[in-house]
Amino acid sequence: MAERVVTLEGASNVRDLGGLRTADGRRTRFGRLYRSDSPSELTPDDVRALVDDRGLRHVVDLRSREEVERDGPGPLERAGLAYANHWMSSDPGVGQVVPEIMRGNLSGHYLGYLGSGAERVVAAARLLADPGNHPALVHCAAGKDRTGTLVALLLDAVGVRPEEIAADYALTDANMGAVFERVVRRLEASGGPLPTVSRDLPDESRRARAETMAEFLDQLTTVFGGGAGWLLAHGFPDEELTRFRTAFLGD
Repeated sequence: MAERVVTLEGASNVRDLGGLRTADGRRTRFGRLYRSDSPSELTPDDVRALVDDRGLRHVVDLRSREEVERDGPGPLERAGLAYANHWMSSDPGVGQVVPEIMRGNLSGHYLGYLGSGAERVVAAARLLADPGNHPALVHCAAGKDRTGTLVALLLDAVGVRPEEIAADYALTDANMGAVFERVVRRLEASGGPLPTVSRDLPDESRRARAETMAEFLDQLTTVFGGGAGWLLAHGFPDEELTRFRTAFLGD
């Protein structure tokens, strides 16, 4: 676990997606893909640790346009890394699932990310799956919901065991206090309203429980045949998925 957690001053939820076991007994490679909360507050030392020490090359930002306009792309983009913003939003494109988040049904909310914004999900997935972009980092604001959904989709597509995906997602839970403080601080600094999650959403929506991700993966399998099934059905080329598996999985 210590190998996977990346400790930085300006972000609270950063980790390497290496070392995860697949159904056929292989493991994902270290130093290929990273997940994170917003990098907007990264310090110069943080940037050096990611760019100089780890060789980070590409950043995929899942935040909304409004979030990017408010907080900026962040220090990694200013450091010259390739940067792409493919915003994800949960909508009623799959079974009218958005209202479920108000009842704490995060797995249904995650399925909503795969609705009418599917083309943006595929575009982000293709960037992350391209070995030419590795090492790459994917993030949203907290590194939990949007990032968790896309990471789960990719990990499932290459055959990572569901319990490993759920356990990785659950690592975010212990970080949510620090992450939420950062979100509130940035909103206060911008003069914007405090996040509605602090008033309207149930406490469960701010948790990252393994059971939530397990439910989402079950739904993904039932409705789409899993991550690979969803990607292929939405225009992700099979040869690119094969190339991603080859690059991302060890022997």
